[in-house]
Parts: sequence; structure tokens; C-alpha cells
Amino acid sequence: MIERFAPRNTKLNLLILIICFLSITIIVFLAIKSNDDIQNIVQKQFSERQLLLSKQISSGMSEFLNEKTTLIEVTALHISDASPDEISTEFRNVYNKTSGIYVFEYLNESGVVTIGYPMENTPFGYDIYKFDRVEDNETERTLIDTFEWVRDNRKTTITRPVRLLEGGLGAFIWTPVYKGDEFKGEILAIITISEISDKFLKNYDPPWDIHMINDRGEMLYDSSYIYNYGEKHPDALNSTDILMQSILKNQTTGKEGIGYYFENGGHEKKLIAYSPVIWYNQNWSVAVISPASEVNALINSVYIKQSLFIGMAVGLIILGSFSIILLLSRWSKSLELEVAKKTGELNKSNRLLKDANTKLNELDKLKSDFISMVSHELRTPLTAMKVSSELLLEDDSKPASRKELVQILIRNNDRLIRLVNNLLDISVIESGKLEYNKEMVDLHDIIDTAVGTIKSQYEKKRLNIRTDIPEALSNINVDKDRINQVFVNLLSNALKFTQEGGNVEIRASEFEKYIEVYVKDNGIGIPPDKIDKIFNKFYWAGNNSTHQPGSAGLGLAITRGIMEGHGGSIRVESTPSKGSVFILTFSK
Repeated sequence: MIERFAPRNTKLNLLILIICFLSITIIVFLAIKSNDDIQNIVQKQFSERQLLLSKQISSGMSEFLNEKTTLIEVTALHISDASPDEISTEFRNVYNKTSGIYVFEYLNESGVVTIGYPMENTPFGYDIYKFDRVEDNETERTLIDTFEWVRDNRKTTITRPVRLLEGGLGAFIWTPVYKGDEFKGEILAIITISEISDKFLKNYDPPWDIHMINDRGEMLYDSSYIYNYGEKHPDALNSTDILMQSILKNQTTGKEGIGYYFENGGHEKKLIAYSPVIWYNQNWSVAVISPASEVNALINSVYIKQSLFIGMAVGLIILGSFSIILLLSRWSKSLELEVAKKTGELNKSNRLLKDANTKLNELDKLKSDFISMVSHELRTPLTAMKVSSELLLEDDSKPASRKELVQILIRNNDRLIRLVNNLLDISVIESGKLEYNKEMVDLHDIIDTAVGTIKSQYEKKRLNIRTDIPEALSNINVDKDRINQVFVNLLSNALKFTQEGGNVEIRASEFEKYIEVYVKDNGIGIPPDKIDKIFNKFYWAGNNSTHQPGSAGLGLAITRGIMEGHGGSIRVESTPSKGSVFILTFSK
């Protein structure tokens, strides 16, 4: 009996061993396949996050550099007919109200530096033509060629970053200054690479390494401090490194993408994402680099748990098929939960990345709106001033006509000044550098001054303006001129959007800790879908029939910035076709 059972028992043991072996083989295969899938998903999400970060940095840098260049071009238009003292004052005002510019220099028509700010950074008397064009003097030759190109083409251009006498690298912005067809000189503004890197590239902790190169493969920034700034990227000279050669080629031709390469003799894999910085004629590239081991670290926890499950499965398989089934069930369920958790985390990360991309698109649209607005608002008055100037040159102009043409020149000049002042105000407000000269003032005086400023325009449109301010209203600690600017802006808006013969009312109420002032009109009102947008820069809530020349969409943005700078607030309530009320809150 025992002999008969023994062979059967042996066969059963062998069968169990075969089943165990097959089961373990299947489990290991499925685990490896699952690991590969998870690794691919995590690596894809990590690369997309890395690319989005590089796009965010390059987009912000492009917007910053192009905004500064536009501001310099506006300054060039503003000083086309200015005296040296006025030019120096203009440079000082723009320098103090913005950030990122190392020095402003003015080169006269002969290429000599005559004006500059700050003075300690300006090489007064420097003549770019006193050097011969010799082969070993590339910098001087570039200065002369660039000066002549900008003069002849009447266009702004930027030269590639070069080493400054003060140390570091700097990019030169050249902008022509013309009075009509007469060449007056050029503005040369320098933006240092250190200023750009401090603002955009130095705030990222490991594992991220940040590199920036230009279209010649020269290193402009390296967060690891391995490469020398201004010199060729070392890998650009290594023709045997095919992966790095391909990446550098894409970077120097203005492309964006992701990839990988190997360091330390091919032992360390690096993941890289790069995006272009487009700035007029310059093409730089920002690269975000991280070790591939960071991706592996994200899935090590999954690997450890899976290895534990496999060991448990092998032990339980040996004990019996029932235990194997139970273990596999638990393992499968735990794995699904883990994958679901990781998938949920990845989906959440993806949503955050999409939100960030949406914000980048909004910033890009804001940049486009800014360029479009400045182009339109500058072209119209400049055209009117040019036509008026040409008519003034005619000898047969009547005195009355000449007076009217001069008035047109004055109006359009004032319009340009208001636009530039608004641009400077919003720039200073956003940078947090606007200073307030606060004093205890009576709201009656401020409101009376604002009403007096706008009164003639109200009478011309036959609008009724009424004030209801309590006599015993407490004084407030504010900058009188800036708060007057707030009320003038609100009264000007009411003037634009209230029909002829309408009513505008200013009244105030005092509470225990604050004072509220209401500016109410019975104009066309604001649609509900635009209420939350009217305080944005360059946003116009009206329609084509109500839009007026010179309206750049900055008044309410400046108003909100001034109120918040005083620790107060502004809000609006409006009903279409019935009017609007702006509510100002001042702390006591």
C-alpha cells in the first residue's frame, strides 16, 4: 500500500513543484511588465514636467527682455527732440522706475557717448570710431558695424552677450533716435546676464541643474558652476558625443524638446529639457537637467513592495494552492491600489502642469496685448504730429491754421506723455517700488481738487456731478497727489461711459475702523462677465462705440495698485444700462 502511494506522492510533489515554478514564473513576468509600464508612465510625466519648467523659465525671460526693449524704444521716441538735460532726466526716471537695466548710454550721430545713467557705469567721451578695424579687435568692429546697421535700417537690434569691463557678461540693446528723417543718435542699454540669472535661473534647488547658451553654443549660465561663462560649451567641440551634439544643435537653432545624454564616461544618465528664449534677433536656449536616478527614486517604493509580494507569494505557493490563490488576490489588489494611487498623483501633477501652462498662455496673450496697444497708441499721435509738423513748414499757412496745428501737436504730445507715464506707473507699482509721501489730509480737499480738474469736461458733455461728503469726516493718512489721481481716473471713466446729461455722484460714509467713498454714475454699466477683468492691465470693458483714443486700459489697474499700496481696496458694483458704483475703502 505504501509502495503504491509513494510513487503517487512523488508525482504529486513534482506536479506541485511544476505548478509552483510556473506560478512563480508568471508572477515574476507580470511584475516585470508592470514595473516597465509604471516606469514608462513616471518617466514620461517627469519629462513633461521638466519641459514645462524650461518653457516657464524661457517664456518669462522672453517676456521680461522684450518688455525692457519696448520700454527703451518708447524712451527713444520720447527723447527725439529733447535737450541733453532732458535726456539725462529721462534716463534717470526710467532707470529708477524699472529694473533689469545696467546702464543707459546716448551715442550722438558721430558715435560718441555723451549722456548716460548711472554716471559711474557710463564711459563718457568713448568714441567707437577711434579704433581701427583689425582682425584681433572683434568687439570694437562689432560696435561700429552695429551702430551703422541700426542707423541705416532704423531698427532696434541686440548684440550677443560679451564680457564687460566691469566683469561678467552683458547684452547690448541698440535703438535709433530719429527726429523725422534726421538721425540724432542711438540709445545703448546694457542688460547684464547676472541680472537675468538672478531673476529667473537661481531659485531652483537640486535635482534641477539650469544651463543657458546662445545660438553660438556659448555658455551664458550654469547653476553647477562647472563651465566658464562666455566660452563655448565643451560638448559642442566633442564630435564623438552624438547625443549631446544633437541636443546642442536643436538648442542653437531655436527648437524645444527633451532628451538624454551620458556623463562621467557614460556611467551617469542625464535627462534634459530645453526651450528657446526669443528676444528680437537673439536666440538663447534654457535647459533643465536632472539625473535619471531621480525618476528611479519615484518608483523604488513600488519596486520594494512588489519584491516583498513576490517573496510572500513564493512562500505561500509552497504551502498550498489555496494560500497561493489568496496571496495572489491580495497582491493583485494591493498592486492595483498602489497603481491607482500613483496614477491619481500623476493626474494631479498633470492638472497642475496644465494650469501652469494656461497661466503661461495668459502671460503670452498679455504680452501680445501690450505690444498691440503700445503700437496703436503711439502710431496715432505720432502720425498726427508728423502731419501737423509738415503743414507748419509750409510758408502759406494762415495764423489761425498754424495755431490749430500747434494745438494738435501739444495735444498729441500730452497724450504720449500720459501713455509713457502710465506705463512707468504700472511698472513701478508691479515692482513694488512706488513710494508714497503720506500726510494727514482732508478728503474734502482731495475730492474738490479732482472735481475741479475734470469739471470743464463734465460741463462740455452737460453731465451733472454732485458730492455728498459729511462735514465731520475724519482725516486720512495718504499721499494726496496719488489719491487725487485715483479720483481723477474714476471721474474720467464715468465721463466716458455716461450719456450726455447724465448724473455722477460722490458720497462718503464713516465706520469705526474705515471710511468708504462711493463714485456712482448712471451710465452704460459693466456686463457681469467683465466685472472681474476691468482691473487687469490693458483691458477695455467698453465697446467700439465708447472707446476713445488714448485709452490704454491702464487707469483702473493703476487705481487698484495705488489703493492697495495705501492698505485700502477698491471694488465695483454695476448693472448694465443702469450704471456703476466704485467703492473705495480707506483705513482710519
